[in-house]
Amino acid sequence: MSVESPNVVPFPPVAADRKLRSATTETAQLIRAKSIEKWRSNLPVELIGVSPKMQEALDKVQKFAKFQQTVLITGESGVGKEFFAKACYLLSPQAIGPFVVVNCPQYSEGSLTVSELFGHVKGSFTGATADHKGLFDAADGGVVFLDEVGDLPPSAQTMLLRALAEKEVKPLGSNKTYSVNVRVIAATNRPLREMVETGKFRQDLYFRLRYFPLDIPALREREADWKLLINYFVDKLNEEYKLKKIFSPTSLKFLEHYPWPGNVRELRSIVTIGFSMAESKYIEPDHFVCELRQSSLPPVDTKKGDLLQKMVEDGQSFWDAVHEPFLERDLNRAQVREVVAQGLLAARGSYRRMSVLFNIKPGHYQKFMDFLRHHRLKSE
Repeated sequence: MSVESPNVVPFPPVAADRKLRSATTETAQLIRAKSIEKWRSNLPVELIGVSPKMQEALDKVQKFAKFQQTVLITGESGVGKEFFAKACYLLSPQAIGPFVVVNCPQYSEGSLTVSELFGHVKGSFTGATADHKGLFDAADGGVVFLDEVGDLPPSAQTMLLRALAEKEVKPLGSNKTYSVNVRVIAATNRPLREMVETGKFRQDLYFRLRYFPLDIPALREREADWKLLINYFVDKLNEEYKLKKIFSPTSLKFLEHYPWPGNVRELRSIVTIGFSMAESKYIEPDHFVCELRQSSLPPVDTKKGDLLQKMVEDGQSFWDAVHEPFLERDLNRAQVREVVAQGLLAARGSYRRMSVLFNIKPGHYQKFMDFLRHHRLKSE
């Protein structure tokens, strides 16, 4: 895809940006450049990933951005809905105006939400000592981003519908309306269609908002994008702290089938924790395993059955349950790595505690660690 933009800040010719280009699509590179132009180089909108589902979402952003109609962004918590909203804004004609964020869950009282969005007149409620202009007025000529729009109270839903339908708003307590030139981009991780059916969200507002529906894929649906994201966040930390850490092959293997229930937000947290805990070059599973959701880790799959149960519950030693079958080639290296990774999880990241779970005598702990290193079951 070729996208022309005459006023885009080019990528500086440095190694970090070459890596970034290989981890993003052309559209994502354009969005990043426009965000630097708009918000300075330390606030880039960076959408990392080259999977087909990521490309599909970015293609929709590029198409939707050209128009004035509303966009409804849906997706699980942590997928980056606000980043996609900013991307749509940056590629749109509204990019010459402001981008105003409204965090809908922070307003539990209807009148407060209406006042914040559309303003109020003096005396309209207790404490209203002067006229107040709302965020729609502040966003004139630009975009209002309604984050978690499913949490808007009913009174605010009614006034938002009027703003979308008639392009005008009425401040709280006023009998006068005024026109607004604002595009609305909304996002939610809540099931709005089900909320409409139960009467918790207005049906007419729902259809007004989803003129252009944009569903952001979960990280588990984006193939190997998680590896690109890990490298990207580690590179940023290395640059910030002048270090050269990497996720070890064991760590990447350990995370290969992790479903990332918290999506990109969780991945960034795991990378940061692992980076801070690792004292050497390599970030190992025991540096971050305690932060993973245990219920989301896949079970150990070996042709000898549940080896963890044999050791932890049935009392067999590691030497009998794993070591001997491995030497006899009844277990391969990948299978033993999985057993060790699951043992680390059960031991909350400690190899010493794992050796106890695996029924290894204290005097044989060094022999156990030497075995893992010799067979590349634990990276140096």
